[in-house]
Amino acid sequence: MTSFMGPDGSALSGALTPAGIINGLNLDAAGNLKVTPGGNPVTNPAITEDQIRAWIANGQGFSASTGILNSASGTNNYPLSVFNASSSKSVLICSIQVSNGSGGMTALLQRVTSNPSFVNPITPVNMKAGGPGSVLSVTAATTNQAIAAPYEQVATLASTTLELLTNGAAILLPNGGNNGLVAYIQTYSAAINSMLMRWIEF
Repeated sequence: MTSFMGPDGSALSGALTPAGIINGLNLDAAGNLKVTPGGNPVTNPAITEDQIRAWIANGQGFSASTGILNSASGTNNYPLSVFNASSSKSVLICSIQVSNGSGGMTALLQRVTSNPSFVNPITPVNMKAGGPGSVLSVTAATTNQAIAAPYEQVATLASTTLELLTNGAAILLPNGGNNGLVAYIQTYSAAINSMLMRWIEF
């Protein structure tokens, strides 16, 4: 609607508030329409796929992978853990991929409040070349680990790659406390497998 004028005589765009009051639409310093109260795409954003790309461009996106896991015969549980003990940064996990070469497997997600500190440390990769390091502790194991319910999610797959966070799903590990997530793959035969996590720190 353009029912009122700006100081230069031009028509202004406006909208009705929930209370039914006409209000002019606000622009940020760059002339873009504000869609959040702060209008800052890094500190006070509207979470969209493009917002995640903006964080990555700002050096805030990370990934970590087990690499190739050669599972042993029989039933074995292999973990990939990300743990946030930071008092300053929250972590938004936006992608968890699991891959199975053959033999089938089950993928399980489990929230934790103490760092499992598995035997193999993994250095996260900043998705912006030359970006800073991650605040997370990331560990994995290439030997069988005991697991127990409850689980955040359980999925089965065979000879394929599966994304566990679909339809815009994400998992938040807030700052100011000990919060973590462990992804397990449970294998049933000798095969090649892998896990990958991607996240944003803000």
